[in-house]
Amino acid sequence: MIGLSARGETQAVVGGERREVDRRLRVRGEHHERVARREAGEGRARFEQRQRAEQPAGVEGVLHTVGRMIAAILESGELERVSTGLSLLVSAAIEGRPARALVTYGALGVLLDEDLEARALEEGAAPHVAPEGRAAFARTLVELRAAARELDDVRIWACAAAVQATGADRAVVDARLDGVLSTPGFLREVAGAELVVL
Repeated sequence: MIGLSARGETQAVVGGERREVDRRLRVRGEHHERVARREAGEGRARFEQRQRAEQPAGVEGVLHTVGRMIAAILESGELERVSTGLSLLVSAAIEGRPARALVTYGALGVLLDEDLEARALEEGAAPHVAPEGRAAFARTLVELRAAARELDDVRIWACAAAVQATGADRAVVDARLDGVLSTPGFLREVAGAELVVL
């Protein structure tokens, strides 16, 4: 995974996948319901404690070496990479850092998928996930997406060019994300932040 500062400097970024997210966000048959924003604040301390205990040292290193804001361009439609990106954004927000993302092309379809859990359960959808871990991975991916939508410090926009090129429904984009933004507009929004491309 390659990290680029907003000024174009290349940095090594070590990504990592968390094995689970806060149990208050766990989705059990009601994954279409959004977590209330007030609940996000109530569980923040527990979430942060578990994240620190479980996340690989590489991710923690990234979060503690970046500036106040972390930004990401999510391009890949690979579910494992999307999960890593969402995990990074959610973890940064939990630690009080504003987190911003621009979703393009492959990743856009993932974040807009109404049946994301079923998609992640398909054989081969996450090739590095063992069969016995597929259910947990799929559930966690859905939870991370929900958490990213609900945390006040996370904002995710769809790339304007990607929306046009993929034919994404603008109404769905506006409902599920924070609207549409051009790449130059996003770069202005996150000026001075550490930028990660996934």
